[in-house]
Amino acid sequence: MTYCISDIHGCYDEFMQLLKKIKFGSDDTLYILGDAIDRGQEPIKCLRYIMESSNIRMLMGNHEQMMVDFFSGGDGGDWMRNGGKTTLTEFCALERDEQLRIIDYLMDLPYTAEVRIDDQNYVLVHAGLNVKANLFGQSQVSTNQVLANQFVDDVLWIREKFYRKKALPRSIVIFGHTPNQHLAPLEKNENPKIWHDEEFKDKIGIDGGCVYGGALHALRLDDLKEYSVMRILN
Repeated sequence: MTYCISDIHGCYDEFMQLLKKIKFGSDDTLYILGDAIDRGQEPIKCLRYIMESSNIRMLMGNHEQMMVDFFSGGDGGDWMRNGGKTTLTEFCALERDEQLRIIDYLMDLPYTAEVRIDDQNYVLVHAGLNVKANLFGQSQVSTNQVLANQFVDDVLWIREKFYRKKALPRSIVIFGHTPNQHLAPLEKNENPKIWHDEEFKDKIGIDGGCVYGGALHALRLDDLKEYSVMRILN
């Protein structure tokens, strides 16, 4: 089976609970759609688990990019303002060889992935895609054409310009980054759910805002079955 999880943000206990809930095994494949780190209490522990699992594939998130930028000579201001302190503290406690191994891993992360299940193609990305209007002027626009027109900021940071518009003509985009509470406002005390774009039928948002007291979601692509673990804030 093939699963997607996004925006773990250091919530290691919820991550382990969710893997147990989906009965994740050696014959399964899991895609992490970025933002395993920052904000929560055990970001490096989450990241190391992912790195050590041969059947888990991770995509670059904006938080991983900020960490890479910091260790490539950036000033780190944006990273610290966006919850990087917990990651940096845990990272600095590691041996030098382990630190280098983590940075090398992050630098090699891909920004997108494509998965085909039967006749359905899925594009996996952290934040979304910037689908330029002029591409739809072409009668046979392809997913590859759209992906080739992306900038790093598009796939890591985009919000309304993606999820409020039509995306890809023949693929469904699975994304995180924007908590589902912002995609579909909730009634009081309602649990955040995986978001399906009912207008264009071409997007699924899986960031349940776990680190903020919401849910950590998993989506099984084989049948679109949804799994969730709620976080209880102390």
